[in-house]
Amino acid sequence: MSFSPALKWLIAILLPLTLAWKLTVKADRNDHLEEDVIAFLTRQGFHTVVAEDTNFRRILAVNNTCRMRVMIGSSDGSDRDMTRSLVAADESLIFVHQGKVYQEQPILLTVSAEKWARALRKMGLTDRNESVLAVVAQRQCDAERLPWDQLQ
Repeated sequence: MSFSPALKWLIAILLPLTLAWKLTVKADRNDHLEEDVIAFLTRQGFHTVVAEDTNFRRILAVNNTCRMRVMIGSSDGSDRDMTRSLVAADESLIFVHQGKVYQEQPILLTVSAEKWARALRKMGLTDRNESVLAVVAQRQCDAERLPWDQLQ
């Protein structure tokens, strides 16, 4: 099988370009999200501490009347049951995605948003991460009333 000279030149030009593109692509990261959540909670009057156990990292947030735990959840909901097991009788669980509060994780939305964001990150078009937050808070906190849309 013989290639035309034009096709050979096209391959010779495009192959190095695609390799260079792949080398410059940013990796998937969650590192800024944790910092953004901490900054958001601090602006809301909470004192925050990052804690880590064998399952996952969480942000503990406390103010005079409220205690909550914020965890970066998986977009596919695979850690929902483990998160639910952390909820005590006087606490509630909410999920926050793209600044909106949900009583149940909208898995179809979170999976599709994360896949789209991952594709955009790999192309270098964004550095945003479309993670979902699981928030376990004492009922008196009214965590669902916090301005989660300001967490950007």
